[in-house]
Amino acid sequence: MKGAKGREKKTMTTPYEMYQQLIARVEAFGEAVRERYAAQLTCHAGCDHCCYQDFTVFPVEAHHLAQAVAALPPNERQRLQQRLQQADHALPMADTPQPCALLHEGRCSVYDGRPLICRIQGFPLFSAMIEHPDGSQRDCCPLNFSTMALPDIESAAIYNLDLVNQTLAAIHHLYIQATGEPDARVDLRQAVRDALAHLSIQAAASDEADAPL
Repeated sequence: MKGAKGREKKTMTTPYEMYQQLIARVEAFGEAVRERYAAQLTCHAGCDHCCYQDFTVFPVEAHHLAQAVAALPPNERQRLQQRLQQADHALPMADTPQPCALLHEGRCSVYDGRPLICRIQGFPLFSAMIEHPDGSQRDCCPLNFSTMALPDIESAAIYNLDLVNQTLAAIHHLYIQATGEPDARVDLRQAVRDALAHLSIQAAASDEADAPL
């Protein structure tokens, strides 16, 4: 068919879809770095040194995280709830870094849904905010590239952290405009807690709807 009637309508890419596309690009870049420098990267399942920190995420990341939490089997969600409660109890008394609530036996409970910072952590990266005494602006996990100087890493294998953050910030602004959510970062623990609470409300509503009159 000719003319507009014969054309399929193009749907606009949503901010959340943009975030998913950004994740895909970051993951593809990371996979290329792994292939190029396999002998220099020690990151593996059970290596959780970078998971003992407090993180905040943008609402769009919290939404993605909530999808991953919702996909967990009920027993795993229950364990996650228990870990959150234990973490909340330990925080006021903690004098050492506490593990991420998503960490279970050295592995991320929602690995495929983890935030961008967790996907980039450990890899060689560049940022104008990095200031070393020698003037260099590259960094990576000290366990990686232990036998290779950072300046010797090919530029094509260096994450541009500033560019990733700028892209994420732009997606964040589009997301809050579309959803009306607050323009504020969310504590990772709170994001998980909110996701679990939302699932509980949904389950209760479903049970009520199924109850006999």
